[in-house]
Amino acid sequence: MTLQELRERQSWSLNKKIDHSLGVIEQYYNTLNGGVFVSFSGGKDSTVLYWLARMLYPDIKAAFCNTRNEYPEIVKFVLDMKKNGYNIDIVLPQYKPHEIAEQFGFPLCSKQTANLVWYKRNRPDTYKAQQAVDNDRTAIARVANKYKYLFDVPYEVSDRCCEYLKKKPMHEYALANKLNPILGTMACESRVREKAYLHAGQCNTFNNRDKRKQKSRPLSIWLEEDVWECIRKNNIPISEIYTKEGGLSRTGCACCGFGAQFADDKRMQYCYDNYPKLYDYFMKFSNNGVEYREALRDMLKVEGLYLPDERPKDLFDI
Repeated sequence: MTLQELRERQSWSLNKKIDHSLGVIEQYYNTLNGGVFVSFSGGKDSTVLYWLARMLYPDIKAAFCNTRNEYPEIVKFVLDMKKNGYNIDIVLPQYKPHEIAEQFGFPLCSKQTANLVWYKRNRPDTYKAQQAVDNDRTAIARVANKYKYLFDVPYEVSDRCCEYLKKKPMHEYALANKLNPILGTMACESRVREKAYLHAGQCNTFNNRDKRKQKSRPLSIWLEEDVWECIRKNNIPISEIYTKEGGLSRTGCACCGFGAQFADDKRMQYCYDNYPKLYDYFMKFSNNGVEYREALRDMLKVEGLYLPDERPKDLFDI
């Protein structure tokens, strides 16, 4: 699969993409004799994915991993669907978010950056540690110069939260139930996911030697606008967090530091405005005696930004 071919597919009409995704799901389901499940986060992308899968298989199983780091609206949406007869299993991870912070460190900047920082600090002789200090601006995997201060801070930084709160519990669920996942990820979400799709060359991945590597990503060629168009045209119910006044356009884990350094990221502001007790709970996570609040403050300062409860007052606040 070339980048040009991906761009061509991404330019398809919504109807053509829907047909393509249905074909991907059907192939995956039939090849694995129905031993599949939808990895359902309760977000808009996985809601569209679940809608597509249920067009073909109305009782197809879905699994929702409640990391205990979800927005209340997302949890309510999923539980309401389950009460209304949707075939959804609830998965709980072994660890709680504050335990991951204490043991492994804070999620800052991005999964890739946090991962490289961890290797630089804890496995300095590895290839990933060398990538972390690479100054080649064309390299996909590197730590930007402005975030290299993280090599020397008194607290740990890592991407292990995703591993222990999402990936590992869902992997264990899949093994225990002898099922294979259908994921709602899209190539347009990041360079890493785009590269992974180009390498795979298709939306379905089959591996007879390692069943754990069998995955389906039917939305790979979709764009963000396709998801919204599909929701509007088909009146697909989604969580109210997307539709309420002052809501969010993207969710993920509440108060997650991945992407919080961007000026247009409103997740922490939303959490502070709507769930101040939950916000305070996250801010008090600690690692090596340092609170998450301080680590976030360091990261936001690089971009000239502030935590929502530390932003200096301006004329609009008077």
